[in-house]
Amino acid sequence: MKNRIRLTTMIFAFALCMLLNSKVMAANPGLVEENGVLHYYDEGGTLVTNKCVIKITDDDKDKYYNIDADGKVVEWEGVRAKAADRLIKLKAVPEDGSNDKEVLKCLKKAFKWSAKLKYVNISKKVKKDSKALEYFGNYGFVRSKGDCNSQAATFTLMAQVLGYDATFVRGYVPQALKNGKPSKFGAHAWVTIKMGKKNYVFDPNFERTNKAGWKFKYGAKKHYRYFSKKKKELK
Repeated sequence: MKNRIRLTTMIFAFALCMLLNSKVMAANPGLVEENGVLHYYDEGGTLVTNKCVIKITDDDKDKYYNIDADGKVVEWEGVRAKAADRLIKLKAVPEDGSNDKEVLKCLKKAFKWSAKLKYVNISKKVKKDSKALEYFGNYGFVRSKGDCNSQAATFTLMAQVLGYDATFVRGYVPQALKNGKPSKFGAHAWVTIKMGKKNYVFDPNFERTNKAGWKFKYGAKKHYRYFSKKKKELK
């Protein structure tokens, strides 16, 4: 009998503790570390999920975070923090990151912004694509201008922050043909995004010049022919 009373008392105490913790959590919204994992609770004490970008100001410093479907919070850093900031300014952050249509609308806003960057030639040469993505992306976000590299890099980064499998691609496009084959090439940069099982090309620079850079496949009519760094045509 005494054991039952003790067990009942322990269960009641545990339940009371959980209730008090939930009330404290509801009264203190924001970032909370639980079992070594960061979570974020809104003003009503509800766990926030599926947010590709959330901005939190701490000690007068703006920080940007991603929140996955389970509520795990990870900070966007470096040039991706700049991409997150640009998405907020563009009002291109979906309320529900699991809503594909809503996210796609935000992707289009990001694409239009990159395509409209003031065009200037950048003489800087960066060999590694990963370094180039950071350099040209930072250049575009900070100065709101750049060449095809900055247009492609800024869009790649914003697409990645939105949750897309986006890749910054550098290669060549033909500038002159001889007997139907390229006789002169020009360096170029563009973006590919994997959607489902297919890869699509997104070219902000081609959108700027031809109004047709949004979502197409390699080899599409009335578009560039795209070549790798080894000048092998991509199909």
